[in-house]
Amino acid sequence: MTALVLAGCAKAEPPDTAAADASVDCGTYVLEHEALPVHAGTCLLDAARTGAVARLKVTRSTVEGDPIITAYATRPDGAIEVVEDTRADGFGPQEVTRETCTDARLGDNGLELSGCTS
Repeated sequence: MTALVLAGCAKAEPPDTAAADASVDCGTYVLEHEALPVHAGTCLLDAARTGAVARLKVTRSTVEGDPIITAYATRPDGAIEVVEDTRADGFGPQEVTRETCTDARLGDNGLELSGCTS
């Protein structure tokens, strides 16, 4: 499995509205250099496996301190929608991207997604 790499789509919704109707809240985290808490990743993966709708929001800082916001939302079919907002990254692409991933696992550094399409 590969780590999540996002690309593409300029017409995606911003992360804070992507999963507004989620029934399970797996949390909102601001992480510097630490990994996503295991219970947060497990919450999202369990929801995906059971067809429950859930959301998780993670903000990480770039080396320069700019926030990168990633919102995860599970769907009833088990897929996970991932919306990444890099608009505040002064040295990055400054865009909002969306992917839908069909496979996920919890790795050493957090969620590892595969089978992703834009």
